[in-house]
Order: sequence, then C-alpha cells, then structure tokens
Amino acid sequence: MFQDIGVSKSLIVEYEKYCENHRITDVVDFSVMVLSSNSWPFSISPSFILPKELESTMNSFTEFYTHRHNGRKLSWLYQHSKGELQTYFTSQKYIVQVSTYQMIVLLLFNKSLTYTVERIQDETQIKLEFLLQVLASLFKSKLLICTDMNDDEYDDDFKETDIKIHYSIRLATDFKK
Repeated sequence: MFQDIGVSKSLIVEYEKYCENHRITDVVDFSVMVLSSNSWPFSISPSFILPKELESTMNSFTEFYTHRHNGRKLSWLYQHSKGELQTYFTSQKYIVQVSTYQMIVLLLFNKSLTYTVERIQDETQIKLEFLLQVLASLFKSKLLICTDMNDDEYDDDFKETDIKIHYSIRLATDFKK
C-alpha cells in the first residue's frame, strides 16, 4: 500500500513531463493516486457525464498511463475524489473544495445561471437519489439556491427528499463565506 503512494508521486512528475513533451496545455492542475486493486478494496463509481472541463485531462492521463503500463486497466474512483474551484461570479474570489459530484453540478453553471433539478439530472446523468444529496449539500453551503424554497428551509431538519424534480436551482451570485 505504501509503495502505491510513492509510485503515484513519481507518476505525477512523469505525467507533467509527458504533457510538456507532447505540448498538452489544456490540462487542469491535478494529482492522482494510482492504487493496486489487489491492495485496496474499492468499488466502481456510479456513472455520470464527465464535464468537458475535466475530459481532456482525464483522457490525456489515461493515454499516458496505458502507454506506460500496457495491459493494466485504469479505473477512476470519482466517489473518492475532490477538487478545487475558483469563483468568478462573486465580488470576492473564493476557492472552494468540493467532491467530484459537486464539481460536476457546479460546472454546469458556467453555461447557465438557472436549471431545474430535472435538467441537472439530464445533463449530468447522476442518479437522482444521489443528485439530491449533492444538491442538498450545495444548498446548505449556500453556493446554490433553490428558488422554490426559503433560505430558512435548509436547517437541521432539511432532507434531500424535500427537493422536487421541478424545482428551479440557481447559482448564488451573492455568495459570501
């Protein structure tokens, strides 16, 4: 297990050189842990549509890894992943750390400031039950606002089942930490 961590660190350095040598510039800043499936008991992530903002990085790393390790299969465990997003829609800039699924939802708002829950589900293909959990966490953090609910409804008694498929969701352009 400890060997996997050391190998992952050197793999990132090699990937950065690979990107330089192949003039790959559309890669987001990221790190990865490549873990042996024999040592780590992980299950496969539920399916969803990967946002275009992350697609090129994932594809170039997968290509790099499969060429370097012919015959090995790379599986992405998104449920164990997180990322940082910077806000550009607020007067003060924030860097927020979010899960991959929260990131997928938040990146949608680069295209439009308002969505229905149904449209978010259509665009992301995240299972509805799980999507409602993700939305509930984003409401509680006040990054997203449900225009069909009052702000005081996000209290301790708030449950993801309170969110309905036809509800309208918008980006909190007045977000403050």
